[in-house]
Amino acid sequence: MTRTRLILLSLLAVLVVSVVASTSTSTPASASGSCSKVSTTPAYCVEGVPLESASENAEGTSSSAILKATIAGVTAEIKCASGKSTGFIEGGAAGTVGKSKTKITFETCKLLAPEHCKLTSAEETKIKTSELTGELELTGGKILDKLEPKTGAAFASIGIEGGSLCGIGEIEKPETFNITGSQLCEVDSSRTAAETEAEKHKLICKASGSTNLAIGTNPAEITDETMAVELSGAKAHDHWSIKET
Repeated sequence: MTRTRLILLSLLAVLVVSVVASTSTSTPASASGSCSKVSTTPAYCVEGVPLESASENAEGTSSSAILKATIAGVTAEIKCASGKSTGFIEGGAAGTVGKSKTKITFETCKLLAPEHCKLTSAEETKIKTSELTGELELTGGKILDKLEPKTGAAFASIGIEGGSLCGIGEIEKPETFNITGSQLCEVDSSRTAAETEAEKHKLICKASGSTNLAIGTNPAEITDETMAVELSGAKAHDHWSIKET
């Protein structure tokens, strides 16, 4: 074999090794698109990659929640010591808003008002929402998540009993009241925080976001400002954010 041919073969081997190395460190095809600051259409990103035509499991925990409403002509207030949520976040095509599905369970609940009334024993343990569809939006410089049940379904239901002194329901014969409408919750305390990759993000539901909630024709409000949401399942502990995709 001539010296010239050996040199040519050596150069060819180096070229092949370089191509293989370059291919093994390139961005996977599934990581197409980009995550940038939200200008009009908030969506989900996971570890800096847009969540496009895919979904990831998510769960949340909170330390307290309060429900207030006018029921049967009297003001009712329920306080729950903790809560949790289960569901998933999902993304469609690039440039579309992020959506989600979630069920929220409020735990260890007590009816604070009116007097002489109480929740059913089952609801003192847990008050569950229906499956809620979430849709992100950018309003007033804040990233919001609009939560609402499917058409015709209640947001949640509560049963109250107590008899004549209570004025709602009968003893051991609770009256059930459906909460209807939708709830707007802020994603984190600022847009900057929502856009920052983190393991957990807050879902802050204030009374001011309950303008479309009602029991019958009377307004209702939910306050839960401590819900921390994180990815679960295969993506547990991964960082995520709200970005434009």
